[in-house]
Formats: sequence, structure tokens, C-alpha cells
Amino acid sequence: MTALIALSVVSTLTSGQIWTNEGQPAQVVELFTSEGCSSCPPADAFISKFEHNDRLWQEIIPIVYHVDYWDYLGWEDKFAKAEFSQLQRLYHAYDVLGSVYTPGFVVDGKEWRGFFNWVNKALPSNQQPLASRLTLVRNGNSFELKYDSDQPLDATIIFLSNNQTTQIQAGENRGKTLEHDFIAVERSQSRSSKGHWMFAYQGRLNDIDAVAAWITPVGRFERVQTVAGKIE
Repeated sequence: MTALIALSVVSTLTSGQIWTNEGQPAQVVELFTSEGCSSCPPADAFISKFEHNDRLWQEIIPIVYHVDYWDYLGWEDKFAKAEFSQLQRLYHAYDVLGSVYTPGFVVDGKEWRGFFNWVNKALPSNQQPLASRLTLVRNGNSFELKYDSDQPLDATIIFLSNNQTTQIQAGENRGKTLEHDFIAVERSQSRSSKGHWMFAYQGRLNDIDAVAAWITPVGRFERVQTVAGKIE
């Protein structure tokens, strides 16, 4: 059966947008990385290729978390957050990841080591079931997420930045110029039993390129539905 996917973006004035997705959820490709990790630049480059992929947002949602546990090697990653390191440890605690390492990939809530395959780095096929429409409404810096369900669900929203360049002056990547895309700048979660969640971005949206959101069963990592798109 061919999965039905419907994604739309409607802009109203400069401060309002609507994104919707129904049918098969997009694949969420999460990468844990660090500017202080010598083996991470190829993984960052792999993720960056999705920026110009026709399937971006509708079928693939890349998320890059910069962790801080390699900062002690001599270079402090300005994109790193302790909460992203903790998220990776949480994945490990719940057996999503076999260990805490970089570069580390999680695809659809499961560890993916295909990146380390020298011959074929293709992502696994999307086996997620079809789901109802998930709608994300932006009004300025406020974001409303809506899903037609009475069951308790967790909601996550992530704000992303693209096209960032850093000249590394110390540590394992000293002398390299690294390019980054789909950087997780802020990540928030909320729970509701009525299919309605409200979020607010506290920073400057001018510095944010895209937003992604999804809903999951309470305490689990499988996405029921996803929605994402570019912020205008």
C-alpha cells in the first residue's frame, strides 16, 4: 500500500504559518555529534545532504544534537547543550542506544548503525503506520500543536538552525572549518490528554530556520505523527 502523505504550509502575514501532515509520519533522523569529535564531520556532512532533498520535511526530518561531553578535549562546542547529552544517556538507559557515543544515529526511535557501512548508507525503510492529521500553527513566537485524539500523548517541538560554519582552533578537529545544518537549538516537551499543546520560543525566530514537532505515546519513543517545515 502506498502511504498517503499530505503536507501544507500556509503563510498569513509575516508572523503566522500553518503546517499539517497526515498519513505516514516522516522519518526522524537524529544525530548526536560534537565539534570536538574527530569522527563526527563525515556524519555532519551526511545529514547536511538532506537540506536540498525533495523529501525533506514530508518524508525525512533531520535533527542534530550537539553534546557537551567532548568539550574537555580542548574545544568547546558552542552548539552543545547538557540536555542533549542527557537525552542520549536517556536513549541508552531505555535500550534505544547500545552505548553513548558520537557520531550516534537514531532513526524512528531505534539505533541506526548503517552510516558506518562503507558500501550502503541508505536509511532503513519507513515502516510506520498511517496516522491522522497533525497540525502546527505559528503565531509570532507561539506555536500550537493539534491532534484529534483523546488518548494521553507526549508532544515534542524542536527549533532548528541551518548553514552554520565554525573554524575549529583547538582539539581533535583543529584547523578544520566545519559546516552544520539542522542544529537543534531548543527542544521542549509537553503532555496532554486532549490532543492540544502550546509552546513558545524564547529566542529570536530570525535565528531559526525550521521547526519540527511530533507526538508519541506517553513514555515511549515511537512517533505517532510528525510535522515540520521552514520558518518564513
